Formats: sequence, C-alpha cells, structure tokens
Amino acid sequence: MTLLRGLDDIDWTALEHAYGPADDVPGLLRGIAEGPDPGRDLNRLDVKIFHQGGFVCSAATAALPYLTAMAASPAIAVRPGVLELIGSLVGEANLVRSVDAGWPDAWAAALPRLLTLVGDPDVAVRRGLAKALSEATGDADVIVPALRGRWPGEDDGAARICIVLAAGRLAEGCTAEVLPETLGWLRDLRHDDGAGGQVAPAAEIALAEAVGAHRPDLGALMAAARGDVAVWRDVPWVGDTPPELVEFYGGVAARLLGWISFRLAATSPGESGAGGAGPIAPAGAAEARTDLAAAFIGAPDADRRRGAVRIAADVLVHWRSPARRLLPDLVRASADAVPVVRAYATHLLAVLDDDDTGPPGTRSDLLAARLDDDARLSRHGNRRIADLAVWGLARRRDPRCLPRLLDRLGGAPSDIDVTTGSSSPFSTSPPSIRHVLALLGGHADVLLPAIRARLGEPALARGLAGVLAEWGPAAAPAVPDLIPLLRTDAVVEAAEALGAIGPAAIDAAPALAAPLEPGDDWAARNGRVVLPWAFWKVTGDPEPLLATVEGRFEDPGDAPIVLARVADLGPLAAVHAARLRPLLDVREDWTGVRAAHAYHRVTGDTEAAACMLWPELHELADGRYLPMRWAAMRYLAELGPATAGQAAAARRLLDSDRRHHWDGGWRAFDEDRELRALASRLLTDPEESVTNRGV
Repeated sequence: MTLLRGLDDIDWTALEHAYGPADDVPGLLRGIAEGPDPGRDLNRLDVKIFHQGGFVCSAATAALPYLTAMAASPAIAVRPGVLELIGSLVGEANLVRSVDAGWPDAWAAALPRLLTLVGDPDVAVRRGLAKALSEATGDADVIVPALRGRWPGEDDGAARICIVLAAGRLAEGCTAEVLPETLGWLRDLRHDDGAGGQVAPAAEIALAEAVGAHRPDLGALMAAARGDVAVWRDVPWVGDTPPELVEFYGGVAARLLGWISFRLAATSPGESGAGGAGPIAPAGAAEARTDLAAAFIGAPDADRRRGAVRIAADVLVHWRSPARRLLPDLVRASADAVPVVRAYATHLLAVLDDDDTGPPGTRSDLLAARLDDDARLSRHGNRRIADLAVWGLARRRDPRCLPRLLDRLGGAPSDIDVTTGSSSPFSTSPPSIRHVLALLGGHADVLLPAIRARLGEPALARGLAGVLAEWGPAAAPAVPDLIPLLRTDAVVEAAEALGAIGPAAIDAAPALAAPLEPGDDWAARNGRVVLPWAFWKVTGDPEPLLATVEGRFEDPGDAPIVLARVADLGPLAAVHAARLRPLLDVREDWTGVRAAHAYHRVTGDTEAAACMLWPELHELADGRYLPMRWAAMRYLAELGPATAGQAAAARRLLDSDRRHHWDGGWRAFDEDRELRALASRLLTDPEESVTNRGV
C-alpha cells in the first residue's frame, strides 16, 4: 500500500517504545491501514508509542510520517483517531525533556501535509485537525493563519468552535506579527451568535487562555450552558459519553459544564498543586466554579445536575469555604431523583465535617435516610449509595451503620473490599470496608464475631487483621483467630494486630517467637522485624527486637521497617543511638524524617530532630505537599511548642482556605483535617491553638 511505502526498510528492532523494542509497530500500522479492526490497532499503537506520556520515543518519530499519510487518506476509517494520537505526541514534545532527537525534523516534515487538511471534505477530520494542531504552539504563526483562513468557508458549527479554541490555545506561541489580529478576532467573536450561540462562549474561553488577564464572562458561559449545547458533542475538547455510561458520568451538558469549570481553573494563574503537580486556581476561580455548580445543581435538566454536582465535588476537594455555600444544595441533591446526583451529594455529606449550621444530628439523619438506597454507584461492582451512608455514619460513630456492615461482612468475598487504595480523583466510590471498620473499635462487641468468622479466608485475612490492629485491645477476643495467620502471607498484619492488642495477647507469644516460615518477599522482609516487635509488645521483652534490628539501619530496604519499630522502643533502643544519628542527614525524604522521629524517641534530643523536621512544615505551608510531610508533622507534634518562625508557618496552614492534601477524593478531606489538627497542636497559646473546625 502506498501509504506504507518503506515501512519494511526501517530497522524497527533498533527503535524503542514504552514496552521495549518497536518490532511490533509495523504490524500495528498495517492494521490501521489495512486490517479488519483499525480502531483496535490504533488503540494498541497509542499504548505503545504514547502510553501515558512523559516521553516521545524513537518509534513515535519513525511512525509519524505514516500516521500523517493515513490522516490525509480518505481510505482510512479512523482518521480522527489518528489525528488525536498525533496531537498527543505533539503536545508531549512541548512539555517533556525526553524527546527523541529526530522528532523535531519529523514534525517539521509532517506539518505542511497536515495543514492541507484544513478544508478536508470530512468534517470529523477538520474538527480533529484543529484539536491536534492546537498542541503545536511552536508553529503558531503558521497554524493560526491557516485555521483562520478556513473560517469564512466553514459551515460546520463544531468545526468553527474548534478553530476558535485552537486559536486561543496557540496564541501563547504567536509572535507580534500574528497575535494582535488573532486577539482582536477572538474579542469580536464573543458577540458571535453562530453554532446556536455557542461560538461566543468558546471565544470567551479562548480569549482567557490567550490573555492571562482576561477573565471569562461567567454570566455568558452560564447562559450558553442553559441553551442548546448539542453542538459540543462534536467538539473534541468536550465530546460525548457512550449511552450506557450517561447514567453514571453524564452526557454532553454535564461534560460541557465540567469543561467550563476546568477552563475557569486553568485560565486563572494559581499556586502549585498537590505535590507540586499542577496549578490550583486561586480563590477567584474557586468562587466562579462554586457559582457555576450552584447555578445548575438544581436545574430542571438531569444532565446539568449531574455535571453541577461533580463540579461541587471537585471544588470542595481543593477549597474549604465553598462548603457553606453549597451545603444546602447538597442536602437537597441527596434526595435527587437521579442516582449519580444522590451519590455525589451523599458522598460529600459523608466526608464534610458537621458544623453549627443546623441542629445537632441533622447530617447523621440525612445519611441515615440513605441507608436503604440501593442504587448502584457504577456499572460494575456491587457498591451502593447506602454504602456511602454507612461510611458517613461510621465517621460519626453512629450505630445506625452497624446492621449494613454486618450484612456486608456476611456476604461474598468479592463484596468485602479490604484494600487500602488511593481515592484520586474524586468519584462516588466510598472507602473500603477496611477503612470504615477501622473507625468502629468502640463497637467491637457487635462487629468482632462477624470479623472473626472471616479471618481464616486468605482473600480477607490481611485486610481484616489490619482492622484489628487499628482497634488494639478491643480486639483481644480475636487472638485465637490471629495466631494461625502468623504462618500465612498475612503474618505482618496478624503480628501488628497482636502487638496492638498487647499483653492480652500473651497466648500468642510462642508463635511470635517461632522462626518465620518463608512467604512472599514483602511478608518475609517485614515479618522478620514485625514479629519480634509484636513479641515485645505482648511480653515486655525487647531483646529479640534489639537483636533483629542490629545491622539493618543502613540497608535501604530494611531501614523504613526498622526505624518505625526502633521509635516504638524509645530509650530501650539507646544502644542504637549512634547508628541513628547519621541517618538524620540522609536527604532521601522518608529516611531522614523517620530517623529524626526514632532518634528523638530513643535519645530525647529534640533539637537534632527538629532541625530535620521543621523545614517540612514550611514546605507544607508553601503548598508543596508530599506524603512524608504529613509524617513529619505527626513527629513534630511530639516535640513540643513551635518557635516564633515555626508558629508563623503553622498559622499559615490554619489560615489558608486551601484544603491541604496529597491524595485526592475522600482522602483529601482526611488529610486536611489531620494536618490542621497537627498544626493547631504546635501552637500552644490558647488563642493560637484553635480548633479550626472543618468543613
């Protein structure tokens, strides 16, 4: 086939993609051009040469001429998808350092051919082309005039919107020869009534992206979103949802609202995001997005309500103050006729702290009203809105959650999620049952029989033993059930549970002292330390643990395990103080933080530990979030009151409206609460150590 001429002349085995040698790329290119399922082969090629981004590989450079030829050929069935892949590669080449040396020349050769497609007879190609070319900011002076040249003859509303959005995206790369005219054109289009009135809001967004000082007219955006938005279904920036997924993710109206919200945040200069991983828009954008959510969360149209409640969730993950504005809407939405609206609202009511805006118990009663709500949270799995209500009640230690939890514990193993996974981004999925049960040690008398009945099941043992470790002495009746787990892959969790139970687990001492039976590598490495730690907690004899940690401090694999247990020993581990001190100077994040904690516990030397830990407080106050910095704050809270400079950083944490978090979803709320509580502990002045009751 002419499109693939020369394909076999390339030594593909010498090239690489995300999974190694690229010898499979020719077959995938042939599949796109000639195969029975070109969409499948295009998806596979995407996974190989783009994957999740972060690089532009040599195989992408070699494939680009063939992708360009296929994008230009009417014989190819998946031309818009090919253009999408090209756009992904072009965008990545502008963002990352790891770009194949041949890519710039390959792209320079491809661009002229792609520009010939601006007037292609296939409207889907014209739409996809504008989106793909919008990533090529380095060639903006060539691309923008070509796209604008198509404007007078473009009769498709979606394609016109694509041209507008692409021009806004490319403006940052335009020089003085092209930029002024482009900006004037975008300003004029804010009053254009084309595409059913949807060109104007597109121009508002495009101009805001082109000019940082321009803030989109929120009223105009809302008015457009209330109108006929069907055209956005064919705009790649927004798109549509497969019919079977609309119930859970929303259709074009919900997607448009979500995209507008995203653009409101992205076009507002902001601070570094969680972990420094991206911008978090300032309070002005948060206010605008809150207004957007509030405007549509009670809309007559179900799809707009779906979009609005998702915006509310995203705003509340990042900011605290909008909760009071949105809470009445969420209360109403928790009884909405649309399941996904109820789900998001119930989730937010569950995770937000109770406050004084209503009578005591009001929030719990709202959650209890959803205990019989069996609407599914997704197409797959068996999680229900009722599970969100159970979790919210468990957070409040409300016993009304117990019957449903007992039902879950008696169900099939697949229905008992005992993982500890992340929750990012915000979704309707509740925490695992392990997390929920861990909150309920005060109700161990009710829950323990059901947990003990399932402890022997390999699929559940590790997670349920982890729950008992959180409960501590309240789990003492389960000691006979935990002892056999010491000879399984659940050895670490079982030992931690026995250690947390303490002297009441004395019957486990012989099993804890027995040689560790081989298991998986993780269990073996951790078990060698955790077993003698549990033995000490149960018997009071630290000698086996002291002997075990000897010589393990310098091993990068063992150090994290050892340091936590040595910290527990405190002065009993004084013999190891000299080995701990050099580790405070290790710049690898976790090692230095853990070593500082252990060293303080062992020696009582507050000054040395503080020198290592205090800088992490300042990093947090500046919005640079890493998981180990939460640990550093826990350890700092043990050291005593902050100095004046450190107190100022703690106050900045408390005064900020940002929700401090590293993870996403429901964990963001937990992390913010914990960090604020710890910062408050550092301020010992009663007027400074405020409760900072959360929303």
